[in-house]
Formats: sequence, C-alpha cells, structure tokens
Amino acid sequence: MKDRLEVRLKQLAVHRVGNKSKDEGVVVSKELVELRDEQLSDLLLNYFLSPFKQEEFFRFTHTSDLTLNEMFAYAALIFTEPSKFHEYSVHILNHLYEQSDHPKVKSGELYVVHFSGCLMEDDIVDAVGIFKSENKDTFLTIQDEQDDLNVNYHFGVNLKGVDKGCMIFNTEAEDGFRVKLVDANGYDAAFWKEDFLNVTELKDTNFNTKAVLNLCKDFSEEVFAQKESKKAQVDFISRSVDYFSKSETFDLEEFTSSVIDEPETKERFMNYSQSYAEERDIEGFTDFTINKNTVKNMKRKFRNFIKLDTQIEIKFSGYNPEQSEQYVERGFDQERGMHFYKVYFYSES
Repeated sequence: MKDRLEVRLKQLAVHRVGNKSKDEGVVVSKELVELRDEQLSDLLLNYFLSPFKQEEFFRFTHTSDLTLNEMFAYAALIFTEPSKFHEYSVHILNHLYEQSDHPKVKSGELYVVHFSGCLMEDDIVDAVGIFKSENKDTFLTIQDEQDDLNVNYHFGVNLKGVDKGCMIFNTEAEDGFRVKLVDANGYDAAFWKEDFLNVTELKDTNFNTKAVLNLCKDFSEEVFAQKESKKAQVDFISRSVDYFSKSETFDLEEFTSSVIDEPETKERFMNYSQSYAEERDIEGFTDFTINKNTVKNMKRKFRNFIKLDTQIEIKFSGYNPEQSEQYVERGFDQERGMHFYKVYFYSES
C-alpha cells in the first residue's frame, strides 16, 4: 500500500474462525489487543499493509439493495460507531464462519482492524481491515540458560504476508466504498471475494487499461500467432505497449490505426474488440485515461520473444517496435525447406 507513513492502528480485535462444514466453531476474544507497544504496532502495520501492491479497487455490491450486503453494513457501522468496534468485529467473525462451509476452507485467526490516516487521492480517511492467517510456520528460538545456549522451536504466523485480506476505505460509501483485496490461496478465491465480501471490481482507469491490454494479448495469441507468425505477434504487442506507454488517453479507432496496417486485420480487430466487450459486459473501449502503473505491471504478461524448434530463442529487450520491425527479418529458405530470421546489428557484446 502506497503512502502509508501516516497510517495508524486505532483498534484491533483478533478472533479464531473454524470450518463450518467440520463444526469447528469460533473463538471470540474478550478484549481488544493492547496497542501501546510501538514495535508491535509497527510490525502489525507492515504485516497488514505490505500485501496491497496491486492497482485494482473493488466495491461492495448486492443483487437488490447495497445495504443488505453484510460486510458493507458492518464497515459502515464501524465508521459511524467506532466505540462498538469489538461488537461489530464479532458480527464479522460470525458472518465469515457462515460462509466457511466448503471443505477446503482452512481455519485460522481473524484480525479486524480499524485504521486511521489512509490516503485516498487527496483525502485522509479511516479504513477497516479484515485479515485472515491460515498457515503456520516453525520458528527456532535460542535462549540463554546458565552460560549456555538452548535451542527450541514454536509455531507462529509468518509476518511476510497475510493469507487473505481486504481494506475497506471510508470513501464513496454510496457506491459501495472502495475496497482492496489480497488472497494468497487462489483455490478458494470465490469464497473470500464473492461469498464473504460480495465485491465487484471497480471499472476505473486501471480496469479499462487492463481490459484493453488483455484484449490485445488475447488477439495477438488467437490471430497473429496462429494465422500469421510469431514475429507478427511480437510486432503487434510492441506497437500496442508503445501506444499505451506514450499516450495519455485511449481511443479505439486511433489505437487500431496506429498499431495495425492491414485493412483486413483492422476490421478483424474491431470486430474482436466488440465481441470481447460484450462477452465480459464491458462498456465501449474509448476515451478513458490510461493508467501508467497498470501498463507497467501488465508488461510482464506479454510475449516479447520468439521460441524456435531448433532450440534457439530470439528475445527482444523491452517493447520497442523498431527492434522487430527494422532489425529482424523473417524469410523462407527454399533449399533447406526451413524458415529463417535475419538479425541486423552494429556490434555485439
């Protein structure tokens, strides 16, 4: 999570939640955690906040009435009545237990946290954090005993990252708040995101930027790589990423004209983008601000190399269209009956 210098722990409740299908029950703590120890507070802050590095924001939703979403309601109550924090944390615990009825859902500790000092754009807001630790690690302990050292061990929570978590920021309440998620165990992601929280991804600049870049990735794999060549695929991806890196806003027609030369392929891409949007219930890909952080994070998903069946790989540094268009040629050798690549360069290192 960015800009966390001013974030503070205001209140913290720790409970234990079991698997409902196994009748494991819950353990409710009697008191809130004492937060006077500054070192403990710093360790907990880092433990809770460090996983939130992604750009995606979510919001609470409900099929009929937003106020019927349990987690939306409990978060709103905590923001308006912080003196009843412990009581509401128990409601959250019980709600989580009711959703923990799949055999694969693990038992663990539930941390309900009230934060202050969270920066959201230009505003400082409170936030409610819900975290669950499911996995335990073994730690060695070394103790001094009568001028000697004794080695022992204990089981505990590794502070490198939570297994599941969410941050609910006290902003845009009428639109379901602004929520961030983390889930280290993908196999039960639906349980945390859909059953427990019931959130949907916010259709903001990150969402739009990611959607179009995924569209380009899928189109390159289904059309260029299958019907043309791997080089054509790399050319298209390089041009696409170059457009997103240099442009401030996205326009579908302008983008298509910039990255695709052949009229037939342009028409195919326009039709593909329309079908892509309809299948995923995405509104038109036009006139949105490009999220540069999303572009940076998405680059690693794209193919910028050509792997040949002769155990040779041509890898391009970055996504510069000039690399593949000006310095690499593809051809066919009639004598050998094989395709070839010709690479131009000034010097080698």
